[in-house]
Amino acid sequence: MTIQNKGNAADDWRITVTHSDVDNLRLWGARGSVQGDSIVFTGGSLKPGTSTTFQYSVTKTGRGNARPSGCSVVGGSCRVG
Repeated sequence: MTIQNKGNAADDWRITVTHSDVDNLRLWGARGSVQGDSIVFTGGSLKPGTSTTFQYSVTKTGRGNARPSGCSVVGGSCRVG
């Protein structure tokens, strides 16, 4: 995932990604926690115009793939691709 600060001030970031039946979370470059059917990712302050990246993988209980079904970010927009 790539996070970019398009605002006018430095700010910490927080993104919530919706997954169902998450069993195991592996994460590189950010902090994250499973909260029900969501994973909340957080990171340090980003200056205006800068970006950062992180990676994660999950496994899930039950059948099917562990693809995200949605996301949200405070003060901005995100998309699941």
